[in-house]
Amino acid sequence: SNGKTIVKEWLYQLLHNDYTIVRSPKSYNSQIGVPLSVWQMNAKHSLGIFEAGISMPGEMERLQKIIQPTIGVITNIGQAHSEGFESITQKAQEKINLFCNVAAVIYCKDETIIDEAILSLQQKGNAFLFSWGQNEAATLCITTIQVQAFNTVIKAEFNERKISISIPFTNDAAIKNAITCWCVLLH
Repeated sequence: SNGKTIVKEWLYQLLHNDYTIVRSPKSYNSQIGVPLSVWQMNAKHSLGIFEAGISMPGEMERLQKIIQPTIGVITNIGQAHSEGFESITQKAQEKINLFCNVAAVIYCKDETIIDEAILSLQQKGNAFLFSWGQNEAATLCITTIQVQAFNTVIKAEFNERKISISIPFTNDAAIKNAITCWCVLLH
């Protein structure tokens, strides 16, 4: 997967004025890094933002017990750290184990493998699914992405109204990460 660290850091920047945040340092998202990250948490914190990464089956279930998330954000499923999985579908199914007890999951509905994994999760629980994408069934339906010389304007429909943002990035990964952060803020 990619995007975890960037999304975590951008969410921190977007939310730190409203919350006292504890977050994973750097890319501490492994079986050792996650506990080290969570140990930083104390009574003064009102929000925790933690990354979780896996390289083989069974790891996400352990990380879920440590983090106990209330909101899940999945950036995407990439080929990194895939050696321990039979397929990308198995990897997606493993990743969503982190979200077995969350109140909400934020994800891209256009990513078929992620969408199918999340929908199977929905059948097991009551998580609110906050999706984004060009799919009309998405919670945040992206209608236009206008990449310009030095910025990108993203237009969407949300709760039956038209909304938009302008971001100072033009590459595809940054645009997707920004939309993911936008969804967290809308939620």
